Parts: sequence; C-alpha cells; structure tokens
Amino acid sequence: MDPIRVFPRKTKWTPTDRLAFVGEPSLFGRPIDAETPVLVSCTFTWDMGEALRLQKSWSRFYCNVQIGGPAFGDRGGEFTPGLFVKEGAVTTSRGCVRRCGFCLVPEREGALREIAIEPGWNLFDNNLLACSREHVEAVFEMLSTQKEPAIFSGGLDARLFESWHVSLLEKIRVKAMFFACDSPAAIVPLQKVAGLMAGFSREKKRCYVLVGWNGETPKQAGKRLEAVYDLDFLPFAMLYRGPDAGGRNTREFHDLIGVWRSPAAYKAKMKRRAV
Repeated sequence: MDPIRVFPRKTKWTPTDRLAFVGEPSLFGRPIDAETPVLVSCTFTWDMGEALRLQKSWSRFYCNVQIGGPAFGDRGGEFTPGLFVKEGAVTTSRGCVRRCGFCLVPEREGALREIAIEPGWNLFDNNLLACSREHVEAVFEMLSTQKEPAIFSGGLDARLFESWHVSLLEKIRVKAMFFACDSPAAIVPLQKVAGLMAGFSREKKRCYVLVGWNGETPKQAGKRLEAVYDLDFLPFAMLYRGPDAGGRNTREFHDLIGVWRSPAAYKAKMKRRAV
C-alpha cells in the first residue's frame, strides 16, 4: 500500500501527487482507508513543532502515522524518486567526509556512502565529489540522459574539484553548479575552481556563502561576498542559524542577506562600487 506523505510546509520540491499533502488532513482527496500508512516528513528543525502537531492531527483518521526526516535525525537510506521530493530531484550518496562545525550532516547521516543512482537532474548529494570516480562518472552518465539540464544544488566541494570534473561538466547540459564559501579560508580553493571554470558563464556558477558563523560580523561577511562575486560566481548568502548564533541574527545581517540573495540587487551594488 503506497503511503500518504505529509509535509509541514510547501517548497518548490514538495511532491504534488495525489498522496502528498501539506498541513492538515483534507476533507477531500485523501484516501478513506484508515490502514493507509502516513509518513510525516520534516526537513528543518524549526518545523519540528508543526510536524509533531500534524502527526497528532492525522492520527485522528489513520492508525499508522509515523514521523521522521532530516530534522529528526534520520540517517537516510536508498533514494526513492518522487517519495519525499518531486520528480527531478535525486540523491546518489549519503553522509559526508567533512566535519564542518556548522553542519549537521555528519551527525545525522554519518560517513559518506554511495547508494543506487536513480534518474533525476537536480543533485541533492551533500558531497558528490567525495564519492569514487566510478560513481561520479556514472552519475554524469545518468545526467546526460535527462530531459532537463543538470543542477548541482547539493553543492560541489571546491577542495576536491579537479580538471576531470570540468571535462565531465562540458559533456552535459548544465543549468547551475553550486559551490560554497563558508569561511574566509574557503576563498583559496574557490580561486582554483574559478581558474578551472573560466569557460563557464557566471550565471551557471553559483556559490553558497554562510554568513554570521564563528563570530563573523556583517562587515566581514560583506567583504567575503564581494570576493566571491569578484571570482565570477553568483553568491547566495545564507544566515547561520545554529544554537550559538545568539545576537548575530541582527538587522544588519538581514539587510545583507536581502541584497546578496538577489542577483539584480548585488549586481547593481557591485556596478556602483566600480564607478
């Protein structure tokens, strides 16, 4: 029996099939059979309260309502297309080889492990480039058969990026590649990537930039965002929201995020700087 899946919030990758629901049980459209299993899936820790409430709510109509997801520490197993993310999203590995102080992946998923490669064009892997060369090449072979250009939204580790990765990227259609610059030290490997990726347009080269971590000030974060842009990447600022964030979530940081999540806004800002 196929399960009902319930989500506390809707995102662009929330499934849209008839057994996927956001929020409360609907009076119409949901299966009547009380034996149908219900899986409440929660990705973000700030949604845990709502997810627990939904578990109770759905339990009024169904006898087997389970709750899980990354926010509840699920380790993750083999990937089932369309189950918890809609068509196109795919994960081909779990875990990571890094132990970054701001990241929960090693604690939740453990060491890096390769899983079966299912079809999709938006890669959610935490660290695809840490996988074996055989696995990476097989993933690119799969991507070459997809109806949409590839998006590497899980991120490509700049410290592991080499020329043979460029060769693979040149053989497929690519919409966006995301790298990361989460600390001042991350600028150096990103500089290497910039040299290797000179043949790709800035519009395809994106970069997650974590700000406000490890005591960073808005001014320091702003300089790092500008440095990423100067390397010919489109930055995407993300505010650190960990348990030790404290007073760092200030108005200055929110203003900074507002600019550096809008390419139009920060392109205009950088153009004014150049004048």
